[in-house]
Amino acid sequence: MLIGDIELIPLSDGMCKLPQQFYIGLDFSTHPELLADDGRVHIPIGCYLVRTGDRLVLLDAGLGPDVDVGWARGGDLPAQLAAHGVQPGDIDTVVTSHLHLDHVGWLAVAGDGGEMRPYFPNATVRYGHADWDQFVDSAAPDDRTRRVMEAMAASGRLEPIDGDMVALAPGLTARHTPGHTLGHYCLVVSSGTERAFLLGDAVECPLQLEEPDFYAMSDVDPKLAARTREQLWRELEGTEALVGAAHFQGLEFGRVMRGSGTNYLLV
Repeated sequence: MLIGDIELIPLSDGMCKLPQQFYIGLDFSTHPELLADDGRVHIPIGCYLVRTGDRLVLLDAGLGPDVDVGWARGGDLPAQLAAHGVQPGDIDTVVTSHLHLDHVGWLAVAGDGGEMRPYFPNATVRYGHADWDQFVDSAAPDDRTRRVMEAMAASGRLEPIDGDMVALAPGLTARHTPGHTLGHYCLVVSSGTERAFLLGDAVECPLQLEEPDFYAMSDVDPKLAARTREQLWRELEGTEALVGAAHFQGLEFGRVMRGSGTNYLLV
């Protein structure tokens, strides 16, 4: 998909298969279409490749190699990148929307000796500064996110994002969207008169536009997350801006429409 002169390519590292209890306050009897045959919600582990000028940016880094944590399986990202002619060394910036495991898994991988090393050898990694205390400093020593981020810190390739509306690359701006985590950022893509919002996990499901009271068990601050979603929907409603997110079914883009009934329409 093109946003002006900027190319967006959705990629998936694998699949999450989440129990109904993960979505607190959602009545699945009125939304059976969300459930797979096993009675769980199947959602992709989404990432986005962004080509802007001479820059190649990856938003989110999946769950990682050979990782099967029961509720999710990763490992597909390298093949997905290769299908678009991209090797790990081609990427110059990786932006993590937040530091949950299914968004940082490929940042660093274990070498032959077990040591963690950067998977994208030439990339600077940008992340929300406010996530570091909870997901690194306060995490157990063997926590995978902590190990990944400490390896990246040792490589000297980490650059925290602090504040709001931080320019990252031509046409790419990090917008602070806290609640899912305190350091969560979405990516605003802008070229000419066209815009797209890559929401990360700030919005877990388009249905939250119509039923704003349910939330994901993984939201660190559910009330703040709800206020962030409301602000985003209000800003996007009735505009031509495209909207995508890490776990929207099919990683498809849509627009937020005015009026009653279905307010999120796929393009």
